[in-house]
Parts: sequence; C-alpha cells; structure tokens
Amino acid sequence: MGKTTFKKACIIALCFIAFLYIIYLLYGANFSVVKTETVSLSAAADSIYTNGYIVRNETLITNDTNGVVSYEYDGNRKVAAGGIIARIYASEQDANNHKLMNRIEQEIEIFQKLNKSAKRETTSLDSVRNSINSQIVSINKSIVSGDMLSLVDSEESLIYSLNESKLILGEVKDYNSKIADLQKELNTLKGTTGEAIAEIKSPVSGYFTTTTDGFEKKFDYKKAVSTTLEQANKELEYTADEVPSNVIGKVVSELNWYIVCPIKAQESLAINKNLDSSQIKVNMPYVSTQSVPVKIAAMNQTTKTSDGALVLQCNYLSPVLSSVRQEELKIDIHTYEGLKISKSALHEGTVTRTVTDDKGNEKEESRKVKGVYVVSGNVMEFKEVVILYSDDDYIICKQTPESDELFGGSTVKLYDRVIVGGTDLYDGKSVRV
Repeated sequence: MGKTTFKKACIIALCFIAFLYIIYLLYGANFSVVKTETVSLSAAADSIYTNGYIVRNETLITNDTNGVVSYEYDGNRKVAAGGIIARIYASEQDANNHKLMNRIEQEIEIFQKLNKSAKRETTSLDSVRNSINSQIVSINKSIVSGDMLSLVDSEESLIYSLNESKLILGEVKDYNSKIADLQKELNTLKGTTGEAIAEIKSPVSGYFTTTTDGFEKKFDYKKAVSTTLEQANKELEYTADEVPSNVIGKVVSELNWYIVCPIKAQESLAINKNLDSSQIKVNMPYVSTQSVPVKIAAMNQTTKTSDGALVLQCNYLSPVLSSVRQEELKIDIHTYEGLKISKSALHEGTVTRTVTDDKGNEKEESRKVKGVYVVSGNVMEFKEVVILYSDDDYIICKQTPESDELFGGSTVKLYDRVIVGGTDLYDGKSVRV
C-alpha cells in the first residue's frame, strides 16, 4: 500500500470515528442514561431491643416409682386434668414394646379407615393430589421453623394420602392383608410384654413438656403483671435451681404466659403510644425465625417519662417456646407493610392539578410533594408517594393511599421501575435504562 493510499484510509477512518462521536452526542442530548430498580412488597417495624424472661404457671410432674418411664406422647402435647402423662414399666424392653404396639394399633386403624373410604368411593384423585401437595408444603414449613410436633402430624397425614392414592389408582384393591400382618405382629408383642406397673397423671390441664430448667418456682405467676423495674432487673439475674431427680416434666396450666423485660424511658414513649395495638410481635433471634404475636399486659413505671418494666402477654405455646426462659428480644411495636423503595429514588417534585371552585370555574393548583421518577416506556414520569416508614437506606410507601392523601392522584405501584441513579431528572424526559 502506497503512502497516499494509507493517508486516505487514515483520513476516512478518522472521519468515521468523528461521525460516530457526533451521533453519540446527538443521541445523548435527547436520552438520559438512568439506573432503575423494581418496586417490591416488604415490611419494616419500629423495634425495641432488650433482654427479658418468661413467666408461666408451671407444675412440676414427679415420679417416685422404680422402673422405666415411657411418655404417653412422642412430643409435647395438651393434657387434661387426670390425663395420663406417662406409664412406668419394669424393663426397657416392655416400654419399647408398648410404644411399638401403640404405633401398630394406629396403623391398623388408619388402614381400616382407608378400606371404608375405598368402599364409599367418594374421594377424587385430584382431591388426594391437592392434599399431598398441601402436606408437603406443611412439612417444609415445619422443618424451616423447627416445629417437630407439626412435622410428625403432617408426615402421618402425607402417608395416609399416599396410601389413599394407591386405592384410587387401583394399585391395591384393599388393605386387608396389611391389616392381617399388623394384627399378627401386635398379638405376638402382647404375648411377650409386661403391663405397666404405674401411671403418672396430670394434676392440672394444660400443655405438657418434658423440658425443665430449674426456674419453674422462681417467679410468681399471679404477680407477673405487676412486676416493677427493680424486680425485673433482679429476676433477670436469677440462677436456676437444681431440678430434682424425680421430676419427669412439667405442665404449663394457664392459657396466658408473660414476657417481662426492662425498658428505657425513651422506649417507653413508643410503648405507651401502642398500648391497645394488636400488631406487637416479639422475635427471639436465637430461638426461632418466627415472630410471636403478643399484647401489652402492663407498662409499669414510676412516671410516664421514667424507665420501666414492660409485661407482654401471649396465649400461643409451642414445643420451642415451652423451653425458652431468658432471651434477647426484638420487640416490633408497630409494623409497616407496603412498597419498598431505595431512599436514593426519593425526590421532591411539583405536581399540578385542575380544580373546580363553587362557581364552576376551573383553575390549576400546584404543590411540591415527595415522590419518585418512574420509567414508563422510555419516558420519565413523576409519581407521588405516601411514606409509612423511612430509614437511612429505604422507605416503605403506602400501596393504596386514600384519595385525600394524594395531591395529584397518581402514585407508585408494585413492579414499577423507579429511577435510583441519574442526573437532571424531570417529568416527561426521555431516558434509556
């Protein structure tokens, strides 16, 4: 290639680059590059962090008969006054055999029920499939939450539905042979197993648990609601008593139990504003991922501006909660649910609307309001927001504000793309994401 030809090629290339740059400048003049995020549903809360302890009406259950204790239930359960909690057997083998016999009797009852269901032919395959799917979901939830009692119940229901589906599909005609085999096994065990030598009955009705911690007699349940700050701080320092060797569990005999915790004066102001709130929830991060709904039983202070003792009441009990005593608490005083948007998307904009006066004359009104810029197609649109909650990083906005809460009538919606990064933002501007 000659020098002249090379020089021409370089000039053409430079001209082409200059042309592209001019096109880029013209394009950029009409379109602004912005960064967006999608609006999602979320929740936030005004929270208080403290330490607290739990007060229940607890009755220790004891056994003074020599032998092997066999609990009536595999997990923690409700029990009636006079109901059998455990049986005492002469040997470990007798105790294990009786558990196995109980399980076989339950299986026989289930298969007999399935046989009756097959004769009626009232259950559809779709119904059973829906039941199976529902039970699988329940099992997953129980595993995640650590609720082993619900897990056992869901597992038994799932097995029943799977066996029922075999009848409907014609894989089995009936379960007579299965029942016969189980009955034979049951009869063999009955002939080689000794009966219980004693029974342990509950003196009160309530929720039985095998878990004891030595704090059962430390707190006065009847005076829990009137606990003072001085008492709360003192009782938080209590150490557990040694649990007697003859104790085999306890019964929580009242529907309501209490959480007592010291509260700072500033925190008490938020508490007093929500005394009648039904939204208060307690989280115990080191115990469970689930929050516990509670209500305020008392806020005990010397004055309304002093530190105090907060007493929370709850009527929900589970195997996990029955074993909790002193814990770190996150108390959600008020929960806000709505549209979550990054704080960087929030701006102040002017909204104009047309109003009609008493004489029928129309005029325009303008007002500066809080809002966000939403990308609609390739154009910016300013939309108002009604803020429920705000922190350093994001805001929670009302999803469906009342008409009188909006000046212009247009608000952000779920799945809108809001602008979180960009310059020189204004309503109607062309953009590219």
